[in-house]
This record gives sequence, C-alpha cells and structure tokens, in this order.
Amino acid sequence: MTKLSNTIARLLQSHHRALACAATAVTLTATAALTPTTAQAADAYPAYPVHIVVPYQAGGSTDIVIRKFAELAAPKLGQPIIIENRGGAGATLGARAIKTARPDGYMLAVLPSPVFRMPHIQDMGYDPVHDFTYIMMLSGYTLGVAVPTDSPYKTWAAFISYAKTHPNDVTYGTASVGSASNVMMEDIATRNGVTWRHIPYKGESDVLTAVMGGQVTAYAGSTTVQPLVQAGKMRMLVTWGAQRSAQYPETPTLHELDGTPPANAPFGIAGPKDMPPAVVAKLQTVLKQVAETDAFKQILTQYGQELVYMDGKDYAAYAAKQYQLEAEIVRKLGLAANK
Repeated sequence: MTKLSNTIARLLQSHHRALACAATAVTLTATAALTPTTAQAADAYPAYPVHIVVPYQAGGSTDIVIRKFAELAAPKLGQPIIIENRGGAGATLGARAIKTARPDGYMLAVLPSPVFRMPHIQDMGYDPVHDFTYIMMLSGYTLGVAVPTDSPYKTWAAFISYAKTHPNDVTYGTASVGSASNVMMEDIATRNGVTWRHIPYKGESDVLTAVMGGQVTAYAGSTTVQPLVQAGKMRMLVTWGAQRSAQYPETPTLHELDGTPPANAPFGIAGPKDMPPAVVAKLQTVLKQVAETDAFKQILTQYGQELVYMDGKDYAAYAAKQYQLEAEIVRKLGLAANK
C-alpha cells in the first residue's frame, strides 16, 4: 500500500508540475501578447504631455530659453511640453523630482551646474552619477556682474577697490547658494583678497528686484539682467566668458582684465535612471534636431547663451567628471562648512 501511495504521489507531483509549466507558458504567451516591443513603446511615446522641471523661478533666462525650446520641440514630439518651475534648494529641485519619478520619459528636468556641486555641500538625496538618465547637454550662460546705473561703481576696478578697503560692506545676490555665480564670486574674492557677503534668492528676478531696490549692492548672474541694461537702468561691470559678449561688447571680460580663467554654467536635460532606451533615443533625436535649428540658436543669442551640445553618452561622462571637479572646488572655497 505504501508503494502504491508513493507511486500515486509521484504521479500527482509530475502532473502538477506539467500543469504548472503549461500555465506558465500560457501566462508568458499572454504577457508577450500584451507587452509592446521596445520599438512599439518608442512609437507610442509620448501618448500624453511631457513635463520638464526648471529649477528656477519663471522669468529668468533659463526658464525663458527652455520655454522657447519646448515650443519648438512640442510639434516634433507630437505632444505638449509643460514647464514646471521649482525654484530654491540650490537649483536642485529638478534633480530631486526626477530622482523619484517613474522612468517612462514623461518627467524630465533641467540640470544646471549646482546639481553636481550641492551634494558635496550637503546631503541632497541623489547621486548625480548614478540616479539619472542623461539625454543632452543644451546650452551655457554668459555670466557677469552688474550694478544699478546710479551706483558709484563705474568700473570693475572701482568695485574691487572699494571691496578691498571696506570688508563685508559689499553684498552680491545670486539665484541660489552653490550656483555658478556664487562659486565664481567667492573665487574672485579669494584671488583679490576681498571679503563680501552673499545674499541668495530663489531666482534671478528676485535678485534684480533687490538690487534695483537698494537691498543688495550687485547682481551676479546671467543675462536675465539684459533688458535692464538695455533700458539704461543697470550697468554691466564685467563678464566671465573667454571673449566679450555680443550683448555687451563694451564690457571687458574678467580674463582680459586680470587673467582669471573664464567661467560659464552649462546646463542640460535628463530624466530618471532606467528609462527605456528607445524612448531616450527618440528624445535625443527630436531634441537634437530642435537644438540645431536657426530659430533656437537665435533664441540663445538673444538671451546671451550659446549652444553647448552633447549627446546622452557624452553628457553622462561630463557629469561624472564634473562631480569630481566640484568636490575640489567646494573644498577649496570652504563651501562644505555646514555639511
């Protein structure tokens, strides 16, 4: 009886295994029928609007350029592109948004240079090397320092001279702590033996309001200031590029004045890690086409920027290298004191 029971048990186990294998095969076949191929997923993308987070307030140069870029890209992509402004937190709120977003290509973000710097200053909750899918580097800013036209500082030399003899009297505003402008101004202070105070804001529009209202001595940032300069309300003292800006041909570069290395602040577009390769490829193809149009290049020129294109692979390599370089900059300037 025991032998018969064992035999029956073995037969039942064998039968159950056969049924399980058959069920698995049916499930896999059904799943395969329901799951689109990678190519089909790319063809279907995007099925609804794509969001791009801009980590600055509305109205700044980055916001305006990305909005113009989105207007040009939307028809080619086949869906609207919605811009979300999230200013503050050292311009890292875009990076934080895509860190926790679904990797389906519907949530992207602009990544400015502070994204690689801020994690060395404090815990930001993301790893810029491993937590993102880099799609393309897009542009770089013309940066510099401006003051109201009624300011006593008519030249950069006068501005520096006063700062040297009046420690902490001079204040400058930027769009965020750890921004490229903040880092550059502290580097300038070190090089010239001056001490001034940094006043951070949530966006460049707020900085300009404070400068025009007399709460801050000078503006350090991008060409968001250009309309005020053109209107005769502010004066550019210096720019930080390798050559004079087309917007301010009469304004000297810091490099030509004292040999300080040029500086700009490139930015690009990224999404969450593990995005489908076909979706990434589609985004890269469409966005590259838009970036290289004369219409977009004219927009960049209008807002004091230039095309600094890199594809996703090169942008990811740049990000890894920049992350390492920023650690040394933060250490050198003592920006990690509160970490």
